[in-house]
Amino acid sequence: MNSMTEDKPAKWKRMAMQMLVGALVGGGVMAAVLAAAGSDLLDAMGPSRVALGSVGLVYALMAALVGFGLAAPRAGAKLLNVADAEELREERRGMMRSIVTMAAIGVALALLALARGPGFAAGVVPAGVAMGVLLIVFAAGAIASWRWRNDFDELNHQLGLEGCFWAFCLSWVLLTLWGAADFLGWGAVLTPIDVVTTLSAMMLLGAFVAIGRRGMMTR
Repeated sequence: MNSMTEDKPAKWKRMAMQMLVGALVGGGVMAAVLAAAGSDLLDAMGPSRVALGSVGLVYALMAALVGFGLAAPRAGAKLLNVADAEELREERRGMMRSIVTMAAIGVALALLALARGPGFAAGVVPAGVAMGVLLIVFAAGAIASWRWRNDFDELNHQLGLEGCFWAFCLSWVLLTLWGAADFLGWGAVLTPIDVVTTLSAMMLLGAFVAIGRRGMMTR
């Protein structure tokens, strides 16, 4: 009993360190991307498009981190908070699917953020290209989900359902409050691109809530 109690602070310290490393890496990547984009493009994009691009970057960065974990299992086991390198090797197939999924979503969101549209003539991506990539990602995701439906064990299937539940609840609360503030004239304007950003961000946050509630972030 005492050993379990003593082990909890160690687990939380390890998780906090992992989160700090992730935040530093993410902040460095974000700073590099913003510097490469230039102030003129960022000013033209505005806060909503920058937020959408940032969410897309988070997806892409997570795909890169998982990819690093698979390429270097020993270091990746510590980074991804799994038991050991052998567990990473055993879960390689599922993690490869996660890499492809997160990378595809990240690219699609980034293209949407940079796409030309009303009020954003400086966009570097044709609107048709961004929408085409988004449709392809959705179609591929639907097909892959159907083909892989029997490949997940009961735990992963339940985690997926719980993640979707939390994503919906969080999105509903945030968008309802934001939309109400908008039409009541409180200055919090809700645009279509904000809806896309919110749904994408909450889908990711919902997954973290689902795995966190099961204690899988501190093992």
